[in-house]
Amino acid sequence: MNLDLEIVNKLKEQKILPIINSVNFKEDLLKLTSLLDANKKIKIIEITLRESHSLENAIELKKHFPSLIIGLGSIINKKQYEEVKNYDFSFFVSPATIYEMIDSKIKNYIPGAETISEFNYLDNNEINIVKFFPATLSGGNLKLKSIENIYKNLTFIPTGGINKSNINSYINLKNVLCVGMSNIPDIIDFFN
Repeated sequence: MNLDLEIVNKLKEQKILPIINSVNFKEDLLKLTSLLDANKKIKIIEITLRESHSLENAIELKKHFPSLIIGLGSIINKKQYEEVKNYDFSFFVSPATIYEMIDSKIKNYIPGAETISEFNYLDNNEINIVKFFPATLSGGNLKLKSIENIYKNLTFIPTGGINKSNINSYINLKNVLCVGMSNIPDIIDFFN
């Protein structure tokens, strides 16, 4: 298993992996505070590293919320992973399959994939938790449903285009662990 069982169980229970697309610390803090105030059951989130200050923001958020399990997202190559791996984050997520990271057998790494060839490669390399991205543009829930009896060892975190109107079509699939969402109001609505 490419992900610790504790993280898997929390994601399964939570049904949504909230994603903070880090822009600046004050905005990130406000988003996360409103999310956690609305639902005390949230125990795990992802913070993306898309902007120049995203890592610093993530480190500060980790200090503000020490009991929260935080992963870093938008890891786009092994060099970037090497630069952030020692900051004591719980897991790492990529939007794509990074073969060098798969070959290195990095623990608590969730690769992204959208094609059958990528799914096949990951399955054959003992990766069982996969970020399906961009989900709605890549065949959506129908794609995942069509492969659930072929790739029985793969479990997906569909991300990209998930919202309150389509979330249930994903989380009700047997090969979906949870969904990734960055729209905080939609996440709050789902939990209320």
